[in-house]
Amino acid sequence: MRKFDDSAQLLLLAAFAIGFTLVISTIMLNNIIYASNMASESTSDLGNYEISNIAQMTDEATRAAYDHDNKTLSDEYMDSYTTELSRLYASRGYSVSFENSSLSNSYFTENGLSNGNSDWIVVKNVNHTDYFAIDLTNTSKLGNASNAFEVHAINQSGTSIWFMKIYNDTTQINISVNNNTLGELPDPYMMNITGNAINNGDTFGFNFPPTNESYMVKFVNSSNALGIYTITGQLADGSDFDLKRRKVINATMTIASTTNKLNVSIPVTVP
Repeated sequence: MRKFDDSAQLLLLAAFAIGFTLVISTIMLNNIIYASNMASESTSDLGNYEISNIAQMTDEATRAAYDHDNKTLSDEYMDSYTTELSRLYASRGYSVSFENSSLSNSYFTENGLSNGNSDWIVVKNVNHTDYFAIDLTNTSKLGNASNAFEVHAINQSGTSIWFMKIYNDTTQINISVNNNTLGELPDPYMMNITGNAINNGDTFGFNFPPTNESYMVKFVNSSNALGIYTITGQLADGSDFDLKRRKVINATMTIASTTNKLNVSIPVTVP
């Protein structure tokens, strides 16, 4: 009986020793992996997170630079931004350069470019809209009635409570709101949606949705239209919103190290 007890105790001690060895081995292995990762990260090039930060900074700087119509001031602002960014990354062995395209007419897509997201939500949870205007500066891209540029107000149930379509039937530019249709639009096709006016003169019953329920404003087939839009109002939480788009510019940031070169192209819409 005593021999059996001694054997059991030896087995218990052996199991404890094996378990202790496994714990120590796991801790050592984790430390090795952690040290390896730290060394790898310290010598690696820019990661996705930092690239995202650069893109965000460039977007904000470009918007700030072109928040007026003075090209000289805009260029000086971007030159200063590029200089500061270069200093920031020079200590890490990176060279930074910046190239700006010229301002161009903006599509009504999400990023303002012709290949941008064509069906997108402009603003959500709207309580009421104070001012909504669309100015079609270029109608050459408008599709026909089956491929019209559309604006929808959609409630929380997903129902379109108001919509407008603008299209080209090869002979004239047409607009329809729900079942209310107007013939040829006068040039330059500026529509004050909330003011029920076209070109600040001719009245037209746009009948934008009332404020008895919250809704979202959505653009559909927006790659078929170029121009300017402005929409202001109040959200369901009581905060104000003010959305404007006048032009789009394609900003390109180049960051190079001894081993890699990265180009970050950022379409920026400016008011």
